[in-house]
Amino acid sequence: MEQKDLPQGDPTFKEIILNNQLYADKTEYIHEILKVSKCCFLSRPRRFGKTLLLDTISELFQGDRELFKDLWIGSQSGYGFERHPVLMFNMAYAKISTPDDLAEKLERDLKDMGAEHDVSITRDSYDEILGQLLKGLEKKHGVGSVILVDEYDAPVTDHISDRNLALACRNVLHDFYRSIKKNLRHVRFAFVTGITRFAVTAVDSGANNFIDISLDEKFAGICGFTLKEFGVLFENRFEATLGKLKANGQLPPDADVGALKAKILEWYDGYNWLGTENVLNPYSIIRFFSKNILGSYWPLPGKPSLLSSLFRDKILDFSEPGLTVYPEQQITQSDLYGVAPVPVLFHSCYLTIDKAIDIPRLVNNISTLERAYTFKIPNTEVGLDLKSVVFNDIFKLDNKYVSDLSENLPNALLQKNSKEVVRMLHNLLVSISYLQHPAAKQAEQPDAPAKRPDAEKIYHAILHASLLSAGFFILSEPSGGEGRPDITLFLRNEACVVIELKYSYRRKTRKKAAGGTKEDRKLAKRKAKEKELSTALDRAEEQIRRMDYAGPYRAARRETICLAVAVRGRTQVDARFVDTDDANANGPTGP
Repeated sequence: MEQKDLPQGDPTFKEIILNNQLYADKTEYIHEILKVSKCCFLSRPRRFGKTLLLDTISELFQGDRELFKDLWIGSQSGYGFERHPVLMFNMAYAKISTPDDLAEKLERDLKDMGAEHDVSITRDSYDEILGQLLKGLEKKHGVGSVILVDEYDAPVTDHISDRNLALACRNVLHDFYRSIKKNLRHVRFAFVTGITRFAVTAVDSGANNFIDISLDEKFAGICGFTLKEFGVLFENRFEATLGKLKANGQLPPDADVGALKAKILEWYDGYNWLGTENVLNPYSIIRFFSKNILGSYWPLPGKPSLLSSLFRDKILDFSEPGLTVYPEQQITQSDLYGVAPVPVLFHSCYLTIDKAIDIPRLVNNISTLERAYTFKIPNTEVGLDLKSVVFNDIFKLDNKYVSDLSENLPNALLQKNSKEVVRMLHNLLVSISYLQHPAAKQAEQPDAPAKRPDAEKIYHAILHASLLSAGFFILSEPSGGEGRPDITLFLRNEACVVIELKYSYRRKTRKKAAGGTKEDRKLAKRKAKEKELSTALDRAEEQIRRMDYAGPYRAARRETICLAVAVRGRTQVDARFVDTDDANANGPTGP
């Protein structure tokens, strides 16, 4: 199979086809959608190809048969390619401060479409303009129009923290979608997409409902790459990519193409919308094959405002999402401010469906079955970013100190300036709310046993979130040597920094120093604290050496810097650079 160029940025369907770029043929799915209903709705996460899907539908209804000659719908379906006027709306591209801003955007877009199609517009309100435009287009072309709406929920979810504005925007959109339904006799097909299912009640209210295909197993693979598409589209790239991952230490020297595929699926596969097979995130896969480094790509453009708002309201436990069963009604409900955390994470793609089950339910004394779902984190990429999303919001990392990391950490690492590294890490720790610190929680229950592994995970997540926020490319717990270092950070000069973190709880059982002056007792206490921190630092260094975390990167002839980090209590932190090239090297190189 010909190796086509990877599409970069956000090219249109037409650009991809004319430039002979890689494209997963979704036209059979589109053909099936047209059989379902005149009005359809699809919910999928960001960066999963919704915009490209709508653009493909737009070109299809504009009748350019030549663009589709090598695709399923152009070669096997017998589709007639009848031309229809297409009205395309993208609700994400608007600065909205008031509901009037949204109404003005709709009115402006509709008037521009009228001018583009040479239809006279004399009405003023968006609902009346839409009706006049649709009637004018049908009179002019003799066929109904196609309405495509991308990111339908953006005006609501982008302002979810402002309840009044979000609800006011929802009312405007309600009237807009109701106007579409009112004029359906002039519409050939209407398709609405977005991230959430519950932002706007109008999509599923009233007569002529939009049919929701989001959890229809026939359309489970309509966005993203299925396993079959993944194998075919990237077949000619596996060998070269295998060599590059061996060279950068992310795969062992004896790995084969099968091991490479398994590793890619571990990182980017696992999304499921009730299909017989999972799908891979297309954005992440294309970025991976462009960079040839296993890392987090999909999360970088930002997270939904709805998710941020939810995290600010409550601290959530995502350790075992699969233990909770959620009825389908709760997943698809329209109560904007009554949505449970897990459904929000599902729509945002931080969780995916694990199982669909039928649970017994009694309705009016009649026993019936209700469809429900359990959820799981889909893959490594999402699992790592979920920690960052949660902890960025819960711990409210100070942007001033994150910027300090971005500007000064690379030089400090390359120069092995441990004092500067300690300064930056200390500033991060003291900026975190006291009540969110593991040490503070331990202080509230002094008799409870210390949970060192939990604290290490939390501080690991804080460091992970801080480095990501500062713009660094990092891997969290990658395979390396005989184990998994906490973090591997890649600098712009392609040097890599291996970081191992250890946490030391303050010991409530430490005996008080006997005798001596008050100053003597303070000194003894301070030395005990320093010893605890030093011991944790020794453990981090010993693990770096014993597990030979730097080995794979040395073998790939990359400059490798090893950094041991220790944290104690709320504010105590120390760091030490470890020279793993010298087998006899001992002791700290830092303070």
